[in-house]
Amino acid sequence: MKFLSRVPKQLRSIGRFPVPVAMCVALTVLLNLQIAGFIAMSDRFEGEVIFASVAAALAALIAALWSDTHRLSAIAGVIAGLAAAAVAASLQFSHGEVYTQDVVVVGGLILATIVAAHLRRGATLEAFWQFGLQLGIAAVMGVVALVIVCGGLSLLLESFRYLFDIPIADTTYEHIWTTGASLLGPLFALAMIPTDADEAFVAGAKPDLMEKAVSYVLNFALAPLVLVYAVMIHIYAAKIAVTANMPKGEVGHLVLAFGIIGTVTYMIAYPWREVGFRPVRWFMRSWFWLMVIPMLLLTLAVWQRIAEYGVTPERYFLCLFAIWLLAMAIYMGVAGGNMDLRAIPASVAVALLASSFGPWGAASVSIRSQLGEFHRLLESRGVLVDGRLKLEPPRVEKFARLVASNDQLRSILGTLESLDALNRIEFVFAGANDDPFLANPKDERLRSVLGMNGAWQLSEDQAVASLPVTGVESHASIALNLDVGYDLLVGPIWVNRSGQVNVGVPDSPPGYGGAQVGEIGVMFSDPVLTVSRGRAAVSFNLAKAIEPGKQTVRSPIVIPAHEGRERAIALLVRPSEIASVNDPSKFEMWLLLNTKTIGTP
Repeated sequence: MKFLSRVPKQLRSIGRFPVPVAMCVALTVLLNLQIAGFIAMSDRFEGEVIFASVAAALAALIAALWSDTHRLSAIAGVIAGLAAAAVAASLQFSHGEVYTQDVVVVGGLILATIVAAHLRRGATLEAFWQFGLQLGIAAVMGVVALVIVCGGLSLLLESFRYLFDIPIADTTYEHIWTTGASLLGPLFALAMIPTDADEAFVAGAKPDLMEKAVSYVLNFALAPLVLVYAVMIHIYAAKIAVTANMPKGEVGHLVLAFGIIGTVTYMIAYPWREVGFRPVRWFMRSWFWLMVIPMLLLTLAVWQRIAEYGVTPERYFLCLFAIWLLAMAIYMGVAGGNMDLRAIPASVAVALLASSFGPWGAASVSIRSQLGEFHRLLESRGVLVDGRLKLEPPRVEKFARLVASNDQLRSILGTLESLDALNRIEFVFAGANDDPFLANPKDERLRSVLGMNGAWQLSEDQAVASLPVTGVESHASIALNLDVGYDLLVGPIWVNRSGQVNVGVPDSPPGYGGAQVGEIGVMFSDPVLTVSRGRAAVSFNLAKAIEPGKQTVRSPIVIPAHEGRERAIALLVRPSEIASVNDPSKFEMWLLLNTKTIGTP
């Protein structure tokens, strides 16, 4: 006991949170064992473990704060913490690879942590505000401690390596920063959580440096800027009413940012609601009423996007935010302007947690909506009848061409992939020999096979059957008589003289140093184009082909590989509207490969 009395109060306070500390220690051990090579976790499983551990630690912290302020026994607090941690971890594991849902849960739990200690009778709003401020400071100091300690150790080791030629393994730095992020930072933050949750804050009673700083920022920056922004939003709404034009699609994000900043400002300004400057006092009385018109703009903008393109997680949460704003405005009206400050983080936490699972959740609603859009789009083009693709073989190639040329279809598939639901379109290929899902659906090549990168890549069996007959379709008509058994066609690939390479459409985001099309890597360093597959590679000298004036011919320029035409050829297509005919800076390329001679991946 004498030893414990000498331990600093900040360290002893960690003992109030045994379950969160245990979760941090367990995660630290697992990650360090992974770095050291003693255990092996896939990237997917490692991500799930991290998110599950973070959620479990936060849920256990919520239970500990609630138990502490309700004067429960230590055993009851530990049991409550273990139960909360188990529920949170299970919820996170249920999301699979949909990490957006994991982040939503973490956000909801953080907001629940703010209010957990004051969900009881007798808790004052002034004490709640003070406790929330101290939690924020604790979190910031945890990050500061992480950066100082881990950065200092890394600098020390790097100095030893530089000055004394002492070899330092790269994994050493991984151990340091992993331990800091999963253990040191969280423990430091936990140690700073105040033990007295009922300490009330009174503005102006004993103003210290922190109070003065908050007051000045609030009175002279935050509140005035939010009010000016509110005026601008209302002028824009009046313009829409006069011109009868729907709001622009991006207005949803502007209203979301405005609403978040304004709500945070409202919570910060609460102690100054009666003693602040006039803009602050007026802002506190009218904030949620000021959001009524922006809420209507947000609803119109999101409704328009959903009607055109269906529900996505982003649009789901914009709708959820609009509903929450409406609920807060109604609550403020019913309460006569005397809003309980705890209702803000508590209601948002409940909404976020509820949206992270179940058939009503963001992922499930978005998947159903995007699958509906997928059906409607294909049916409108006459290629989907009774749930099956009505295309002549090779069906996958033709489907990939359709995807590569249709931004909306490509967006639908991208959304389904981000929601770990791309396999939900497998039904359209059912019973076909060229079903791309017969292979591993997590293979990176699947995106290229389906045309999701804005390009399409034939499977080897399809290419052998189709290439000698059909050739390639592009901006210019191409007809080739091929006497070599090329079994892979890749394209279109766009290269320019600065070394940028992009895939699919000319204005897609370029990659410096190269691009990847399924298992095919492409690099361009003027004038040499290098194509790799696995450990093998071929190269093409484009020097003469891309000279000014060479692109005026209407047929493609055939460029054999350095090692011979039997390995690969590149087709340089005449540029059209994307570049000057006299001296183009961007070139469209197609690759015909004989994979038997350039290796396997």
